[in-house]
Amino acid sequence: MKISKLLAAIVLLSVSQAFADTSLKGTGSALAGPLLGKWVKEWRQAQPTVKVQYEAKGSSEGVQKALNHGSDFAVVDTPFTLEEGQLVQSRAILHLPVAVEAVAITYNLPGVETGLQLTPTVLSGIFRGVIQKWNDPAIKELNPGVDLPDIEIRVVHREEESGLHDLFPSFLVKADSQWAFKNEKEKKLHWPVGQNVKGNGKALEKLRLWPGTVAAVDLTFAAQNHLPTAALNNQAGSFVEPSTESLAAALSDLEGLPEGFQVNLDQSRAKEAYPLCAFSYLLVHQNYFNVAHDHKRGKALVDFLNWILSDGQKLEADLSYAPLPDAFLSQVKEKVGEIKY
Repeated sequence: MKISKLLAAIVLLSVSQAFADTSLKGTGSALAGPLLGKWVKEWRQAQPTVKVQYEAKGSSEGVQKALNHGSDFAVVDTPFTLEEGQLVQSRAILHLPVAVEAVAITYNLPGVETGLQLTPTVLSGIFRGVIQKWNDPAIKELNPGVDLPDIEIRVVHREEESGLHDLFPSFLVKADSQWAFKNEKEKKLHWPVGQNVKGNGKALEKLRLWPGTVAAVDLTFAAQNHLPTAALNNQAGSFVEPSTESLAAALSDLEGLPEGFQVNLDQSRAKEAYPLCAFSYLLVHQNYFNVAHDHKRGKALVDFLNWILSDGQKLEADLSYAPLPDAFLSQVKEKVGEIKY
């Protein structure tokens, strides 16, 4: 027994020394930020000699970092555009799904504490300023029997989620072709109405201050703060509220992941699927050594990825993300095994 413990200690010491002073940097999705933060914290306990840092600056920032070798890994909310896909293919960047995330539509609506129903088209109309009052006929039609107040809609949007690679803006653009961009190259949405704030916390301040306010926040934040969430109409015609169960349901009509792993989960035909959800995609160069020229960092990155796809999956439900099914995990792990370091 003592020999076994001694051998285990030697192995642990050897691993620690092998990774001493190794650091990894990730950047990208704000929506995936709480989950990455939890993963990084837990990974440090499992591998204290590897320092992993994640900066939640938005998915568009993550794409640029991945394409320009500005980080060891990046996280985005949406698949690449056709143009970006061609760049990715030429540079051999892997697009690895690691979780299912969601945005919740929350509101401060006097007399309507729960049960609000919206379609993607009506939601887009609200955030474009076309629908300006809560008792607008378009909203009333979706909520029969609900006494909707005759008050102005106050729109709040978050500045860290305005790029096309962020889940909520991407969802709006697919629902309504009338959306405009600040800059065609950057693909940043131009918000025609409402107030821009930084972070979920500031959005909550406005929600509590102003009756009639509506905002899109991370499902993690909405669940932790017990906020009301709207049920959204999905591809099957059902109104579904966000939850870990409705996120998992968005995967139920997929037999497996397609080549390249890029899937738009808002197109799920499952009746119980919440549509405003997506994979959290982790981007990493397949030939990592050609980018970093550091075997030690490459080994640490692959170990971190494999940990995410094993022990890391157990942490997701606590933060209102959905883990990947075992069949999907097998596919992603196989791809991780192709990373050259």
